[in-house]
Amino acid sequence: MVSSQLYWQPQKVNENLLTRIAVSPIPTWYETEYTGITYICFESDHEVQEHPVTMLSRFDRGGFFGLHGHPGGEEILVLEGNFTDETGIHTPGTYMLNPEGFIHRPYSDEGCLTFVKLRQHGGTNRQQVRKNIYQLPWQPGIIPQIEVKPLYEQMGFPEKVWIERWQPGTELLNVVESEVKEIFVIEGTWSDELGNYPTHSWLRYPPGCSYSPSSTTGCMVYVKTYPIEATRFIVGKDFRHPQVMNIGVADL
Repeated sequence: MVSSQLYWQPQKVNENLLTRIAVSPIPTWYETEYTGITYICFESDHEVQEHPVTMLSRFDRGGFFGLHGHPGGEEILVLEGNFTDETGIHTPGTYMLNPEGFIHRPYSDEGCLTFVKLRQHGGTNRQQVRKNIYQLPWQPGIIPQIEVKPLYEQMGFPEKVWIERWQPGTELLNVVESEVKEIFVIEGTWSDELGNYPTHSWLRYPPGCSYSPSSTTGCMVYVKTYPIEATRFIVGKDFRHPQVMNIGVADL
């Protein structure tokens, strides 16, 4: 059951990359100024933008944004329903990376749920990506029980993004990360020695963190890595939305 909706208050949430973070999808949805749009916060820093920079975003049936751009780009993974903009109708499993300079007017006739990351993809020559994770072939991973689907890697940029599928009963011992690693659970349950994390949970492990991940049930997860010294958030104080739009809010 979804709790009563609240209006988001700009704040810092899980912004320290040196700390291990695990957020389960607690049913607290924050309202926005946009028609039919709510979100759950995973990560936020009001010095970067007023609303979260990593979140679950939900479009009610008929929900929409006005035309807007994104300083620092955006990353979207469609989880449920259809997400639509000028580039087409994007079904569940669609992964999109929209670089700086991209503008769109997203909406959903039937409603949808998306995993979203904002202001973390700077660089005007970054490639635009459109892939569906359910249509890509699986490739061998680090052990036979783990398969992977690469989503994004580009020379000159530090981030790597891929999908992993863990077979039931898979376990790794004493993994130590050299970079920041983020996990978003798409299906099933991801676990480590500190807990179990169901579908739509988000975790972040800092460099040097030792942990033992496993999945009793099996799971599919989004994975992202980047060096801790990477410039993550593009503040872009000189950014302006397209002139045809008038939404009266801070940068998206």
